[in-house]
Order: sequence, then C-alpha cells, then structure tokens
Amino acid sequence: MGKMHSLGVPTQPKLQFCPMNVKTLTAQILRKMPNIKRWQFKFISTLPSLLLAMRGRYNFSNMARWGDYKEGAYRENYSRPFDWLQFNVLLAEQTLSNDLAIAFDPSFLPKSGKHTPGIGYFYSGCAGRELRGLELSGLAVIDQQDKTALHLEAIQTIDQQEEESLLGFYARSISERAEKLQQISSLLIVDAYFARLPFIDAMLEVGFNVITRLRKDARLRYLYQGPARPGKGRPKQYDGRIDIYNLRLDLVSPCAQAEDGSWIAYELTANVQAWKRNAKLVILHELKADGSIKSARIIASTDLEMDGGCILLAYHSRFQIELLYRDAKQHLGLTHCQARSKEKIHFHLNASLSTVSLAKAACHLSGQNHEQKAFSLADIKTSYANELLLDQFISMFEIDPQLPKIKSLRGEIRNIGKIAA
Repeated sequence: MGKMHSLGVPTQPKLQFCPMNVKTLTAQILRKMPNIKRWQFKFISTLPSLLLAMRGRYNFSNMARWGDYKEGAYRENYSRPFDWLQFNVLLAEQTLSNDLAIAFDPSFLPKSGKHTPGIGYFYSGCAGRELRGLELSGLAVIDQQDKTALHLEAIQTIDQQEEESLLGFYARSISERAEKLQQISSLLIVDAYFARLPFIDAMLEVGFNVITRLRKDARLRYLYQGPARPGKGRPKQYDGRIDIYNLRLDLVSPCAQAEDGSWIAYELTANVQAWKRNAKLVILHELKADGSIKSARIIASTDLEMDGGCILLAYHSRFQIELLYRDAKQHLGLTHCQARSKEKIHFHLNASLSTVSLAKAACHLSGQNHEQKAFSLADIKTSYANELLLDQFISMFEIDPQLPKIKSLRGEIRNIGKIAA
C-alpha cells in the first residue's frame, strides 16, 4: 500500500524502559493501581516474565516447574479477579502516542471436552466455518503512528442474556466498558460483520464513532447538492444510487492514492440506507495495469468530519489486533488453558495477551528507533529463557552474580539461539 494521509496528531513523550525488562514495567503499572494488595502485586509482577521464559504447555503444572510458586498457588491466583482493562489502559497511556483508536475483534479458540463454560460452536476465520471450542472478544488499542496494537481486555463469549443475539452480546460487552475505553479514544474500528444497524446504533448511543467496511452491494445514495426546487413540498435529499464501479466524479474527490498507481481512493458523504443515516465513505478502487477497475471496497465512518485518508489508514490499522492473537497463540499458550472455570479462563486469556503487550512495550516501543526493527516475540522468549537458566545455574553453583565475568557474558548468553542475535 502506498503513501496515505496520517492523522497528524503530535506524539507525546514516551517513558524510556530498559529493553527486556518486563518485570520492571509490570511493577510500574501495578503501582498506579491503588486497589492492588501486596500478594497480588508480587504474583502479577513476576507472571509475565515467567510466561515469556517457560517452554512447553501453558498450564498450572508446567508453571510450577518453571516458576517460584506451587501448582496450587497458580490455580488459586488465576481464580481471583484482576482489572486487566485498567492495567492495560495505564500501559497504553504511558507507552503509545495520542493517535489512537480502539479495535474490537472476536477470535476462535479450539477446545475439547464437555464441561468447560462457554464451549460451543463459533466461527473460525482460519477454517472458514463454525467449529466447536471457545471464543474471546478482544479489545485492543491501535497506535496509528507506530502501526502497532496493545491488548486491552479479552472477554469470553459466555453468559448471553435471554433472547440476546451474538451481535447484541458484542455490543453490550463494549458498552459496559465504554467509560474506560473512551479514556483512550472514542473511535472504534470493527470489521464488516459489525456493519449492522443495531450495533451501529448501540455504539453511537454510548459515544463511539465507528469505522467499518460495508458490503459491495450496500444501498448507498448520493446527497443532493443542487438548488432547491421552487414551490411547496419536502426538499430533495438524494441524487441517485451510488454505483461503486462507476462513480460520479463531480460528487466525489480523491483522498489517497498508491505511489505505484495500483489503487486510488475517493471520499464523499452519502446516505447509508441500512443505517438510516449519512456517513463518510471511502471507496477504494484496485486498478489493473491498464487503469481499469479490478475490484472495489467501501469503508464507512459515522464521523462525517473525518478525512477520507485518515479513515482508510484507521481501517487498515485494525489488522494489528490479529498480530496480538497470532503471537499469543504461537508463543504464549493462548489456547493451552486446561481450567474449567470461567474466572480462570478469563485470567489466562488476559495474562497471555497482556504479556504480548508488555513484551512489545518494554522491548520494542521503548527504543528511539523501534520503527526500524521488526518486533520478534520468539527472540524475546529465547532471551528470557536463557536468562532464567543462567540465573538458575548461578544460584545452584553459588556463584556471585556481580562478578565482572558474569556481567560481561550475560548479554551474549541472552542471545544464544535467537533468530537475529
């Protein structure tokens, strides 16, 4: 994708953290949460470092093998409530810029068995069909300047109210957290599944503006901009239906274009009949080599004043939330939880995804030139595992960790086995 408009919001100063020091960063955030007790502070401040260092299955038995607590202590602490949303909001506020948006996206988790709360049939994007398992509804904050995402909260799809649709459950989950989420941003980005009137109305009611994608066959109408007709009667509102493959160039304006000429985007304010309201539209044309239209997409925003290039940039940045899910599933055992209580499952989901954010914030976003270096959670995990083993050897052999030789070699030992040491 070529160059597009940026939102142009100045970046706020970021706190500088020592790379690869997730424990310090976690403790900094916990100290800002006034209701944290000492036992919970101690447990949660060490948990992300453990999750990054351990190998194998992410269950309570394996945590006891790698960590400082017994298996029963992990089970007990995972069953106790913790405000993950407040924790991650504080992390985002001190780590990211001001150019932020909220992304919401469900994700399927495979799960066997019959007694796990919330188990059922949910849509899997990888399989392209419904599969039996669990589903989480993830909220993330998107930094459009850094082109990255940090996790906010994962909500298991469970406890739907009587006669409540799945879309209604999603809307209620966001509405219940609207006050805290709007401390970060009032812009909500969702995919095409959520471009339906009940969801849009619910989000507007609690103060969000929504950016989403519309179906290609959505009924859209140009707004009439000509002179008022004489006589009595209702003024003319619309000026015909929009054909997204044959736009009226007198009523649209280009807002973004690829440098190689492979696509061009047009913006306009139009009526979305399914929403029963006007919206700001961006119609993106993918072009063939001869300049003819290959395909078209429609991005819509309920904010009529938002620039079309910013709408396009915001919607494309939504896909950063998928990278959080990918890293948590591949490297932090998001699908490994064997607990059969919704409290422990909720804690496990948020611990895994929050650890991805903490690793990204401490080891990637804290540097001055993080844009120039790719974020690799696999390398971060290798470093933490190497350091954990080194500390174990030093402790077992009763070696002074402050010896100059140990200090000089610690960095080299951390990098053993990394893809890009």
